Amino acid sequence: MMEKLTLAIVGCGAIAKGIHLPVAALSDLVEVTVLVDKFLPRARELADKYGVPAVADDYRDVIGKVDAAIVALPNYLHAPVTLDLLQSGIHVLVEKPMALKTSECDEMIEAVRNTGAVLAVGLVRRFYKSSQFVKQIIENGLLGNILGFDCREGIIYRWAVASGAMLRKETAGGGVFVDMGIHVLDLLLWWLGDYDSVEYYDDAMGGVEADCELYLQLQCGASGVVELSRTRNLRNSWIIRGERGTLEVESGFNPLVHLETKNQGVVLTGQVTRDGAADKNLRDVFRRQLDDFVDAIRSHREPFVPGREGKRSVELIETCLASRQPLKQPWMFPERLEYGVLEGALP
Repeated sequence: MMEKLTLAIVGCGAIAKGIHLPVAALSDLVEVTVLVDKFLPRARELADKYGVPAVADDYRDVIGKVDAAIVALPNYLHAPVTLDLLQSGIHVLVEKPMALKTSECDEMIEAVRNTGAVLAVGLVRRFYKSSQFVKQIIENGLLGNILGFDCREGIIYRWAVASGAMLRKETAGGGVFVDMGIHVLDLLLWWLGDYDSVEYYDDAMGGVEADCELYLQLQCGASGVVELSRTRNLRNSWIIRGERGTLEVESGFNPLVHLETKNQGVVLTGQVTRDGAADKNLRDVFRRQLDDFVDAIRSHREPFVPGREGKRSVELIETCLASRQPLKQPWMFPERLEYGVLEGALP
């Protein structure tokens, strides 16, 4: 049996507490030897619960002491901390987004070239069985040429955050677009390829956006819309239309997939399984991500989601934010209301 890799978890917020640490603690491939958080009592509480021997309040304390690290810090710290660790020869699995700027992505990718360390990006939806099924369906040409797509993903925000970092522009880099949108755009680019043009609208008004819309023209000839929300429960599915059929896949974990072909009239609906079984919970998906990270280190290969793939969605987000337009809201554009309706509302 191969010796376990020593692993540091840098950042003990909600995703580390609820997913990364429980998954790593049950792994036969890694041993978590240190937890890092600037708020030491939080790190000590988790260390006591999972039997982790050491805690630290500075990520630099792990350099030279571990083989690998999971970086699960606020978004603005992903790039600088990951870069330091890579340059010190530590393999890194960094949470999404890998960085807030493409220039930072380039520095991280260059560090991998210079050191030989592995950089994996936590775009975990690529590990969903349903996402890989969609990829196969499109690549195998079952839908024919792709004509259009429509993605609506929104839920009233209720994630139990450990701090306010996700709600501040300076620490998160954005709102729903950077948080949830990074997953959506990654799947879009992975499934359908690069884009030619994009229009982007949001309600940020100088803060972080809660609602946004994108209209994209892709190089494959397809066009479509992406709508994201933290304030409304939307349809929460992808619809991909091709010449030969239509595929709809729900957003989120273990979703239903609906495939309908035109000529044969075939209709299939169900969950995607592998070896006859569906995933039991989200931790199963993160376990596959961790297993892939470890195998990439041991096999001296690229991980399933390397830095250059993580960069693609960051680049698209950066392009959108640079050309953002205000999302039209009725209370912001009263001229769109009928005069009589507006007049009748006045005292």
